[in-house]
This record gives sequence, C-alpha cells and structure tokens, in this order.
Amino acid sequence: MKKLLLLISILLIAQPALAQSETDFEKHVFRAEVVQVLSSGEQAITGTALTEDFQKLQVRIIDGERMNEVHEVDNRSGIELAPDDIFYLHNIQSEDGTDVWSVGEPDRRWVLIGLTLLFIVSTVLLAGKPGARALVALAGSFLIIIFALVPALSAGAPPVLTCTALAVAILAFSMFVTHGWNNRTFIALGGSVLALTFAAAIAQAAVVLAQMSGFVSDETVSLNFMTQGTLNLPGLLLGGILIGVVGVLNDISVSQVHTVGEIHTANPDLDWTHVLQTSMRVGREHLGAVVNTLPLAYAGAALPLLLIFGASDAPILFTLNREIFAAEIIRTLAGGMGLMLSGAIATVLAAYVLVKLNLDDKRPHDTIHHKH
Repeated sequence: MKKLLLLISILLIAQPALAQSETDFEKHVFRAEVVQVLSSGEQAITGTALTEDFQKLQVRIIDGERMNEVHEVDNRSGIELAPDDIFYLHNIQSEDGTDVWSVGEPDRRWVLIGLTLLFIVSTVLLAGKPGARALVALAGSFLIIIFALVPALSAGAPPVLTCTALAVAILAFSMFVTHGWNNRTFIALGGSVLALTFAAAIAQAAVVLAQMSGFVSDETVSLNFMTQGTLNLPGLLLGGILIGVVGVLNDISVSQVHTVGEIHTANPDLDWTHVLQTSMRVGREHLGAVVNTLPLAYAGAALPLLLIFGASDAPILFTLNREIFAAEIIRTLAGGMGLMLSGAIATVLAAYVLVKLNLDDKRPHDTIHHKH
C-alpha cells in the first residue's frame, strides 16, 4: 500500500510535467508483443563477476504511430518473455538519430483489473451490504488522498496539520459510509481522532528529534528531483505514517464501541463501570492481536530491508540508525501507540455515552430503559 500511495503521489505531483511531455511519451514508449525468441542465455555484467539472463527477441509494436513495425531487441530486463507476451517497448534516440530499443515492464493491466474485480466480488459476497459500503468508503478515502492530501503537501501546506486533518476526513467518511450515521459511529470517530492526534504528535516529535530527511527510498529521491526539491519529504514521511494507521484505528475503535453496545444490550442491568471493565478485558485481547498486525504488515512491505539487515556485517545499532530502518521503526511504534490509545479512549467514551447516558440509538427499543 505504501508503494502504491507513493507512486500515486509521484504521478500527481509531476502531472504538469507529464502533461507537457505526453506527446514525447507516446513517441518513445509503445506496447509491443513478442513474435518469437531468437536466442537466450546468460551474459556477464560489465565490471562485475556476475551474470544476467539475456534474450534476443523479435517483437511487433501493437499501438501508437509505429503500429505493426517489427524489430529485433535485446531483453536485459530480468523478466523472461515468451511468444505472445505483451510488454512496454522503449525507444531512445541515439546521437546519430538511429533507434535504440529497450525492453520495459510487462503489461500487467489485465492482472490488476482481474484481481480488483475478484476483490470487489469476494467482498460483496462475503460481507454483504456492509462490505459494499466499505468498498465505497475505500474508494472515497483514496479520492481524498489523491485529490486533497497529495496536492496540499506538494503545494507546501503544513505537513502535520494537513495530514492530521485529512486523515480525520478519511476516518469520518469511511466510518459513516460503512457503519451509518449513529451515536456508536460518532463515539468511534471521537476515539480515533484523539488517538490519531496523539500518534501525529509522537511521530512528528520523533521525525524532528531523529533529524529525518525523508529520503527513505529510491522513489523519494526521484520525487525530489521531479519536484525540484520543493516537496517537504519529512512531511511526506509523516503523512505515510498517519495514513497507514488510519485503517487500523477504524477497526479498533468501531470494534470496541460495538462491544460496549452489545454487552449493554445483553445485560441492561449492568452499570456503566461494569460494562467498561468487561469491554476492556475484551479490548485487551483485541489490542494484543492488532499490535502484532501493524508491525508485521510493515515488516512484510519492508522485507528487502530485513534481508539487507541480515546480510550486513555492520553492528546492529549502526544498521538500525540508518534512516531507511529508523523510518520503519518510527512508523511502527507511533502507529502502535495510536492503536492502543484508540481502543482505550473509544471504550471509555462508549461506556459513558451508551450506558451511563443511555444514548445507544442502535439498541432495540424494548431493551432501552432509563437508569436513575
């Protein structure tokens, strides 16, 4: 997800430049298919003792102004292609004006479209109407990220305030669309907003105190060049931390609020302190499971980093001190603290409002009674 958001950010921030160079792009990048594999094998990588896979391909361009042209090209992309495979073919003009062709990425559009449709169908079939509402909320959340958060950060808006405000907007939109306009959702939103504010403050303090530059990947280096150094990269790092934790905050807060509500519905004679204590016991088990979720999700996304960590002969503290590792540690710990606080705040608010004040508008009417 982080890579996807970063890619979207790069594309949006570079949109003016892309618009100006669109014609150039169409002149130099084409979709092509493999007609036949002429030869294959291994060859040495210049200046090293390593080898790389090599193919000589006959290919045909299938779109653009040079459609149906046939060329022989060398494939050093690291991806083995077979006849009828479709990929992107790049044309780089040499100094003497001759064509120099290189093999780019395979065309993955149908895989991505198919997987997206499978995700949508499985969500609706298994989760029903709530799942369909969650898909609408997910789409709306991405629209907020793409058309509000990214342009605001690229325009130089204050990163902490902007990321926090738009993360709250994402939370509100996704919660109300998915769970409805009711007191339980308001309480869950309140707990999430308070926890998100705390996580933002912790993350901002850590980013500043650790003197993070924001250059945590090759993508951020490219992004810095594309924006001529005007983008606040530490702010982008902070935004990634907050957006990454928003979805799990939603889960924790809503689950705890509904736990309080259901316990109260099943045991209407319990006072709010007993409901709170029971709900917190359930919440601790939930938090214990979710606290593992966020670090493991980040570890999965950063698996190449862990391989670097394992292969390095540098001292462990030196390795962890590198920004690329420190950023993941800050991301995980700040997000984890936000998750725990979200569950606790949401549970307390829910017990007070739904039980003590008896304002649970999702309880059956025949179970609602007034406490004196």
